[in-house]
Amino acid sequence: MSNPYGAPPPFPNQPLPDVYQQHAPGMPQQPAPQLPATPRTLATAAIWLAVALTVAEVATAVVSYPSGQASNDVATSSVIDDSTMLWLIAGMIVSLGTVILMIPVYVIGCLWLQHSYEFALALRPTYRMRRSVVWVWLGWWVPIVSLWFPLQVVDDVRKATARDEPRPSLAMWWLAWLVALWAGQISGRVFASEEVLSHDALVVVAILDALVAVATVFGCIKWISIIRGITRDQDTARG
Repeated sequence: MSNPYGAPPPFPNQPLPDVYQQHAPGMPQQPAPQLPATPRTLATAAIWLAVALTVAEVATAVVSYPSGQASNDVATSSVIDDSTMLWLIAGMIVSLGTVILMIPVYVIGCLWLQHSYEFALALRPTYRMRRSVVWVWLGWWVPIVSLWFPLQVVDDVRKATARDEPRPSLAMWWLAWLVALWAGQISGRVFASEEVLSHDALVVVAILDALVAVATVFGCIKWISIIRGITRDQDTARG
């Protein structure tokens, strides 16, 4: 049975009279939340840096075997031809460039995520984040918890900003990140295991580097989609 004392239904496109929008006596008027600016510049920078790192990982896979063979030739031969030297230099440049790129990718990505975390809390102060904002920065490095803390942080930021509207799962993005991370670590250990690697070891390193490249490409596509989706939800929340 309907409540005879409730607000009457409004006509189409007609708001309720003010009397029905007032708070109960003694209840303070709740101001609209003051939302911070959308971190659009950081979002754009995070996307382009992720793309740059992905290109570097693909380049690493391309030069993996020939640069490894060149490294063997340098260690075992007193005569180095131009081709060997070029592959050796290419491998060193790509490896160094990849390591250097990881620094701004991490810093800018975490800055964007921190601003988005703060935006989500300003939008929904009562939303329960599973991890505090400090894990935006530490979650990627602390052993054991790095396997799931960053995923929870990104997932909570996205859900809070989207106001619990359904969004695609983050599982495939996170799986790609873990595959790239583990394959890269194994590749590095195999490469550093001996001064001169066997043919089979070089092939294993090349396969692992190719796996890193594929996982990074897939993960980058997903990461760009995540950043753009959160940015759209932030713009929607700001009106």
